Amino acid sequence: MVNITSADYILVENDVSGFGDFYGVKLKTGKWKNVVVVYGKVTVKEDPENDTARMSFNYSIQDPADYDIEELESNPDFNNYLGDLLNFIILDSLENKEAKIGNIESTTDSHSESPTE
Repeated sequence: MVNITSADYILVENDVSGFGDFYGVKLKTGKWKNVVVVYGKVTVKEDPENDTARMSFNYSIQDPADYDIEELESNPDFNNYLGDLLNFIILDSLENKEAKIGNIESTTDSHSESPTE
């Protein structure tokens, strides 16, 4: 696991189709500086017997900077770094009580009406 801090990334506006409700994450330091990714679905599977959990996620590269998108996506070091970064972002937001689950803005309407006659 890499030592990641809040100085290593910044949240940016996102223009990736299909991920429009999510922010992009621009890498500010390290080997992949200036690459922008947008995280999509994140899941966590717990293994209570072994007291472990495994996180999986999908992402889209919004801006590959000086890299080829296919090379980044197939690079295990890059993918592991994105996992470590996502883990940091989640834990940091929970510790700072800024955590939000889901999209930037909810469009769920739980109000229902019965038809009138």
